[in-house]
Amino acid sequence: MRLWQRSVFVIIMLCFCVLSAIQSLASSDIKEPNVAGQFYPSDKVVLKQTIEKFLAEAHPSSIQGDIFSLIEPHAGYEFSGPTAAFGYKSIQGRHYKTVVVIGPAHFFPFAGISIYPQGKFHTPLGDLDIDSGFAAKLIDPKAKTAFIPQAFEKEHSVEIQLPFLQVVLSNFRIVPVVIGDTDLPILESFAKNLVKAISQRKDVLIIVSSDLCHSYDFELTESTDAVTLLALQHMSGREFYAALREGKAQMCGGFPAVVALLASKMLGFDKVQILSATNTALVTGLKVKGQWTVGYAAGVISNAKL
Repeated sequence: MRLWQRSVFVIIMLCFCVLSAIQSLASSDIKEPNVAGQFYPSDKVVLKQTIEKFLAEAHPSSIQGDIFSLIEPHAGYEFSGPTAAFGYKSIQGRHYKTVVVIGPAHFFPFAGISIYPQGKFHTPLGDLDIDSGFAAKLIDPKAKTAFIPQAFEKEHSVEIQLPFLQVVLSNFRIVPVVIGDTDLPILESFAKNLVKAISQRKDVLIIVSSDLCHSYDFELTESTDAVTLLALQHMSGREFYAALREGKAQMCGGFPAVVALLASKMLGFDKVQILSATNTALVTGLKVKGQWTVGYAAGVISNAKL
């Protein structure tokens, strides 16, 4: 073999090795759960039985139209699981191929939006593939939308929704999204990119992962949640963003909700229905001033005629 031939051969082999390494890295990119065994059971059988029990006991209002988005709590299942089941039961038996799960950042402070671009998310019920093609359409560094790994390292807001999805749906992929402290133009830009990525598809579901008011006064939590849920039902992303910034509405996943409201309106989904609402004081029976109380609600955004 001549020298130039050997050189070409070496280059080809190096390229092959690099490509193999990239493929191997991609195939092994599995995001392990952060809160299995804490927020929900880590045992596969117990976890599935727990969710199925929640679903069996939930009796949401029937939704006749198409459901585009769910609003779901993200606390420990013992507190918010029964409420979450109301939303998830409403999509049981429906067909979605891509589920975009949007949660807030609890542990890593950042400005912008982080999208997990490829690989799998693991739960005790198995692995969920990421819809990398859909995720790529949402990434826009100019609009502060990129993959920020630290946003997912300890975060539970996306993860907590996955086992419920695995029980009520089949043959779907996910797009995990975490939103940090973000201004309205960035949220509007992201909502437009989301709508563009969805295009004419009818098999995309948006999950808004959010708890409601957090306070040491259960009466304040209840009254604030009532204001927040009413504001959501007005279906105005801009007005809801203003209410969040002014402190009139309280949702730790408020910015994900703004994105869902904006995108829903663009696609003709204009109804918010609250299926269930509660708080930790009602769940535990500890209606005591000074006791930490968190509000939970499950709702749907649809085009149903009310």
